[in-house]
Amino acid sequence: MTSTVEGAAARGRFWRAYEVTVNAVAVALFGGMVAVTAVGVFFRYVLDAALPWAEEADRYLFIWLTFVGAAITMRHQAHIAVDVVVRSFSPALREWVALLTHGCVLVFLGIVFWASDRVIEVTSYTRTTATDIPMSWVYLAVPVGCTLIAIESLRLIVARVQRMAKDAPR
Repeated sequence: MTSTVEGAAARGRFWRAYEVTVNAVAVALFGGMVAVTAVGVFFRYVLDAALPWAEEADRYLFIWLTFVGAAITMRHQAHIAVDVVVRSFSPALREWVALLTHGCVLVFLGIVFWASDRVIEVTSYTRTTATDIPMSWVYLAVPVGCTLIAIESLRLIVARVQRMAKDAPR
């Protein structure tokens, strides 16, 4: 009994650290975007000397923020959903449809992850114009984001299955 409680506490600490880390990365990306934009605006309109890298850096930070943010949104089940039909289902059927939906999301993420490998490989020798970083670093946001979203989807599946098992008639 004690080892079960300790194990649950350790898992809780692990997932809390994971969530804090992903959230911190999102905040850092957003903060970077704000800083780069502010500096770019200042240089362009106050000093009349536009920074050639500011717009490009903003774009790449935004790409990364989109994928990291999508994982956070998945964690909170806040993605847009059209559930008009699903709401008419019985609660038990809704649970199964939700599991099927998460399964479809995982398949889609797997396909995108797999396809991104080739894109990263092809762009690994191409450098960005203004910031001179490898384009593969930009495209790396895709498999990283897919992995983070998949982790959140798997967590939601596990939570839903546990809830279904607890609520099942005995």
